[in-house]
Amino acid sequence: MHEGYRCENLEALTFADAIFDLHCHLDVMEHVNDPSLCFAEMQRTLKVGGKMILTTPIYEGKIKTERRAHYGPNGVQHFAEPEYHGNPISNEGSLVTFHYGSDFADLILAWAPKCSVNMITLNDTYLGVLGKFREVFVVTRRN
Repeated sequence: MHEGYRCENLEALTFADAIFDLHCHLDVMEHVNDPSLCFAEMQRTLKVGGKMILTTPIYEGKIKTERRAHYGPNGVQHFAEPEYHGNPISNEGSLVTFHYGSDFADLILAWAPKCSVNMITLNDTYLGVLGKFREVFVVTRRN
């Protein structure tokens, strides 16, 4: 618990199988240590027909996803210049562990094989949705 809010490790959820209709994660996946575990856990806890809706930066022109850092028992191992994003519960920010490329949807399918993936790229001047990092992923549990 943090200030009255339940916090879970997305790589090892404590919830039962097939209990959720929806997982919603906005700009989280670029900070996790093992996205394959995250997607396996979300798939496990979703009901058939349930959805994952998520955003994460997809880097234009990057074909293959790049691991930038890894959390291990001996601390953090950096593979690129450390990068941090804002974090509302820590002034230190959140370490970026991945820069995702155009292979991200394929990776999701490998990590959550009972799901389908749709990527929506928003472009709405009325809502002010312009520029980079506009991709929204809608992942549906099929069976």
